[in-house]
Amino acid sequence: MILKYVYNGETYTSAWKVRQAIVAAENRAFGPEPKEGRVEFWSALGVTYTEEPEPEPTPEEIEAARLAEAKRLRAAKVAAITVEVDGMVFDGDEMAQTRMARAITAAETSGLDKTTWVLADNTVSEVTKAQLQQALSKAMIAMGEVWTEPYEEVSENPKSASTLGVPTIGI
Repeated sequence: MILKYVYNGETYTSAWKVRQAIVAAENRAFGPEPKEGRVEFWSALGVTYTEEPEPEPTPEEIEAARLAEAKRLRAAKVAAITVEVDGMVFDGDEMAQTRMARAITAAETSGLDKTTWVLADNTVSEVTKAQLQQALSKAMIAMGEVWTEPYEEVSENPKSASTLGVPTIGI
């Protein structure tokens, strides 16, 4: 609902703004706006008060809302990605991918072949550089599978959040 207050030829969209205009023009103080009888209350102050329905959204606004929702769902799916390598389940979200890439780079730089890693179930395990490379690759593939979804056409029966699957890739 859009609230409109017209006072001295000016249109205001909030009670606070029209109150400020009345105080400035008339140096007049008055009580709070009642929940019932608003039209009469404002009329006594020289204000025309109306309530108008929200306008229908434009096609552009509908598409922007659809895209925003699809991106939100995509973010949730990416955040929930897990991948399995040699019986170990790794987190595969974007932050986990960044950490894996840094660990692989550090291992290559220092010549290390193993590191300690916290798996998706919060257990600590020793993993090899090759296992991290495989986990990173699988996580990136899983993310790639969902990344373009917000830009795909919506079917006549779009999937609800509860029916959208989260990719899990195993060996």
